[in-house]
Amino acid sequence: MKTTYKHLINQIAIQLALPSIIIGTLCLFVFKNSSDSGFVAIGYFLAMVISVTNGLMLLPLLINTLRRRKDLQEHLKAICLIIINIPISAIYLEIL
Repeated sequence: MKTTYKHLINQIAIQLALPSIIIGTLCLFVFKNSSDSGFVAIGYFLAMVISVTNGLMLLPLLINTLRRRKDLQEHLKAICLIIINIPISAIYLEIL
């Protein structure tokens, strides 16, 4: 992904959101395919950390969006990726 963003906070949010989805999904697939109970603890911890981290990242993104409205498209893309991560990690917690 070679997209550059005008605002550093958006770039950090996207760099946080995409690996979170990928690592969470990978961990879930490994657990489901191996049925190793060790992945349950790792999966719970990972899902909780991802949920909290993405939730905390949402506040600075919203503040940045309100302060710099001219780049609304860029801000909304970052906010959507962060918001999508929160229910995905909740679904992973339910599955585990």
